[in-house]
Amino acid sequence: MRQITTLILIIHLLNFYELAIGQTNMNNSSECYKIQFVLKNSSPSDSTLVPIFQEHGFHLIEDGVYDFIINGKKYFQSYLYKISNSRFSISQNWTIKNNNVKLADTLVFSSNEMIEIRLLTINNGVGGLPFTVGRNYNVNFIKSDKLCKMQYANIDTDKEFDGLFYFTGYGWKKIKMKKGKPYLCEVTGQYKLRRR
Repeated sequence: MRQITTLILIIHLLNFYELAIGQTNMNNSSECYKIQFVLKNSSPSDSTLVPIFQEHGFHLIEDGVYDFIINGKKYFQSYLYKISNSRFSISQNWTIKNNNVKLADTLVFSSNEMIEIRLLTINNGVGGLPFTVGRNYNVNFIKSDKLCKMQYANIDTDKEFDGLFYFTGYGWKKIKMKKGKPYLCEVTGQYKLRRR
């Protein structure tokens, strides 16, 4: 019985590590904006809202990759380029070259749009059903001074930065583009993602 309890504890610790891994790759900024999702009819303290999915609320931050649904239209694996007090910019066609993100397109949306986020539930190559959040959340654009931008990700050891971090139901995962196609990158392998 003690071995089972120890095993369950180890599994929970590994899941927590997986969720928190992206947080170590966030940058502080002197002034920035975040998109805040707070579950309607709840009032979580600001300190409990972080850029990791939690049912009661979470933030979207710059330089992360998200599956947006905006006014019913899908913008999956989109790079969140810029957030201001009343709008945000994304790119669906991004790549990383010479340690810089290159954007082939930029789409701008206002804070008045209906914003939803789809979250994949893939962990170590095993996938569950994705889910969408947003309709039951109040969405606000808030000014902040901490955890405002994601850093780039190291995926292949021969390159300094060749990927970004992707917001999922299991925390931040590494993602990169190969010939315009998004790949989720995990220890168990690289998995091509659908864009629909």
